[in-house]
Amino acid sequence: MIKGGKRMKVSFFRNGVNKGILVLGFFSVFLVAACAPPTKPVDLERADAAIEQAQADSNVAQYAPVRLDEAKEALQRAQVAWEEDESVEEVEHLAYLAQQRAAIAEVAAADKAAQAEIKNLGQERQQMLMDVHELEARQAKEQAKMAEIRADKLEKRLAELNAEKTERGYVLTLGDILFEVDSAELTSGGMQNLFRLVTFLKEYPDREVVVEGHTDSTGSAVYNMELSQRRADSVYLFLVNNGIAPDRIVAHGYGQGYPVAPNNTTAGRQKNRRVEIVILGAGKQAEEYQRPG
Repeated sequence: MIKGGKRMKVSFFRNGVNKGILVLGFFSVFLVAACAPPTKPVDLERADAAIEQAQADSNVAQYAPVRLDEAKEALQRAQVAWEEDESVEEVEHLAYLAQQRAAIAEVAAADKAAQAEIKNLGQERQQMLMDVHELEARQAKEQAKMAEIRADKLEKRLAELNAEKTERGYVLTLGDILFEVDSAELTSGGMQNLFRLVTFLKEYPDREVVVEGHTDSTGSAVYNMELSQRRADSVYLFLVNNGIAPDRIVAHGYGQGYPVAPNNTTAGRQKNRRVEIVILGAGKQAEEYQRPG
């Protein structure tokens, strides 16, 4: 009897302990659940994400920092409202404001960034135009310098030819050394002088020439006119045969019509027996040339 009574007491004790443990377990779960932080509302989570996205945008920090601060303040108010157990509607409203202000900050930043880009492009375009104008001015200066160099070189080459500057152009005068008496056949000495002219004309392909034949007053005017033309033609053919384009040359015979000295002396007549080669200015055409009276 005693042994049986002891077993009953032990069993009862064990059952009581088990029940106590079970109660303690439930109580612990309850305490954990009560102490766990409440789940943040979805709208507040979205507001957090919107603020983080705006903060990650470098344009927002540069162009819309005030808008971003307003969004952060709205988020802070929503957070406080949630923590102080204000109504769900209030928390959602404040969270919505935070999201909207974050979006406004991004839009405003994007707009200002675009305006800055447009302004920058305008400045770049202005700089490019300035660079172009500067380049054009530099090129014009260089071209003017090159033109001056070419003009100086031309003057030097014409001086080497013994060409004289006149109202008709530069005139190269070749005396009767070019031809034998009463002949239109070039002498070897005359050819040497003309070779120098050929070299010049090849060097300056924009120059055209007029070949003028002249005689003294010895003999008939008709004969002198015919002789002067044949001599001018001989010079023309020499130039063409040595590579000068025929459309760059015109040959005229003027006979005794344009003396440069009196014909009543030997020296005067010798000066009048000549061939004048008029080197025209750049762009002037020999076909349009008219000898001044």
